[in-house]
Amino acid sequence: MIAEAQPIRPRGRRDTPAPITIEGLPAHHNLEAERSLLGAMLADPDHVVDLAREQGLREEDFFHPAHRVIFRGITEMRESSLAIDPSTLLSWLTDRKLADAAGGPALISDLAAGVISVFTANTHLSQVQDKSLLRELQQACAQIVVGAHERPHEVQTILDEAERDILEIRGRRETKGIIRASEVTPKTIALIERLVKGKGHYSGIPSGFDELDQMTTGFKAGEMIVLAARPGVGKTAFALSMARHMLRQRYDLDKDEFVRPGYNVAFFTLEMSAQQLMFRLLSSHASLDSEQIRRGELNESQITALRGVAAEISDLPLFLDESSLLTIGQLRARARRIKKQHGIDILIIDYLQLLTSGTSRGKENRQVEVSEISRGLKALAMELEIPVVVLAQLNRKPEESNSEPALHHLRESGSIEQDADVVLLLSRESATESAEGHASTEEGEEQTIAANVRGIPCRLNIAKQRNGPTDRLRLLFQPRFTRFDSLPREAR
Repeated sequence: MIAEAQPIRPRGRRDTPAPITIEGLPAHHNLEAERSLLGAMLADPDHVVDLAREQGLREEDFFHPAHRVIFRGITEMRESSLAIDPSTLLSWLTDRKLADAAGGPALISDLAAGVISVFTANTHLSQVQDKSLLRELQQACAQIVVGAHERPHEVQTILDEAERDILEIRGRRETKGIIRASEVTPKTIALIERLVKGKGHYSGIPSGFDELDQMTTGFKAGEMIVLAARPGVGKTAFALSMARHMLRQRYDLDKDEFVRPGYNVAFFTLEMSAQQLMFRLLSSHASLDSEQIRRGELNESQITALRGVAAEISDLPLFLDESSLLTIGQLRARARRIKKQHGIDILIIDYLQLLTSGTSRGKENRQVEVSEISRGLKALAMELEIPVVVLAQLNRKPEESNSEPALHHLRESGSIEQDADVVLLLSRESATESAEGHASTEEGEEQTIAANVRGIPCRLNIAKQRNGPTDRLRLLFQPRFTRFDSLPREAR
């Protein structure tokens, strides 16, 4: 049933498997449209070549090998601002020993002579791209069939690969055209008027930490926000502190008032169970010592207070997923379902390095895998039109050099920094800095105990913000309640 075709590898795509076809089903193509389009490029290169490049036409969109070579020659000549006609094109190809591969002088002359009208070039362009799209879908479906036959024990991986391939094909065809200013202006004015009406309130989802929200104006739809720190510094606690604020209330612009409950929050906890996460949230929400709760050292009034907090949290729009060892494909599928069923406003993922890509390339190279995961999370934020907050680990360099974390300390991949709209780096302040911020004379073990009661000063570095300023903020970590709070004014 399955047969291998000639191993033509598209330029610029590494590790592309040899094309596979299903016997009896010829590859989609339209040679007449390809010839007409190339002929129009030769007749009016200034217009048609630029139109083709603007629409994202690629060399591999042509089915005939000679047509691919001719298209490559025309586009490279155009990029070099060379005059283009059948004679100059043939000379360019001959100098590079590509004339025979392009069909020789006869084919190039036929293309130029066969042009009836350049005004139909756009139609021929669409036909060529549509056939190319159908071939890619054929290829993807054939790969799925082969995978199902050769790797029946990797069901989930095959599903992830199928979803990834189809999404990549769709993404290559979803290009945004030029928009007139008259289309954008009314929407922009409407947005500004809403901002003026809601002055004093944030345009995005606020984190609950005023200084951070003033810098970011809240987390926006489509943004990927990375919160990174070394293990044990408090990434999960900070994420839960933000979630607690988001869940409580939200500002309703139409009513011009705060309403309850707040935003719908989805929390993917890949490292701990939902019960462990809820344990932390209850301690934080009730301001009860987590160690005291663990040891069961609660009196009746504390138990009553805890039950009241539990009832309050139960009514909040919080949705937990405690699945571990997820691939990025599985996470995206689950996030889509939660968005469809519950209309979530923000997604929090704890944490990025626990995800896998599920692809063969990712399994061979961890840096490639993290890059695929990072791109997938940014694409998810854009697709669902919600902010996605991703927790991530930093490498050991800040600890080894006793320095403040920086963007290049993001573990395993620079693509995280590239894909993120906002990068927040969380770290503990040094003993010297803490002493400067707090007029305390306690030393040694007594100082540590006091710090745990009083709280541990931390630094939140807004190391990157695509659409806003960067700065360093100070927060207070309350270990007893596994919670972050804003520092009191006198401690700043």
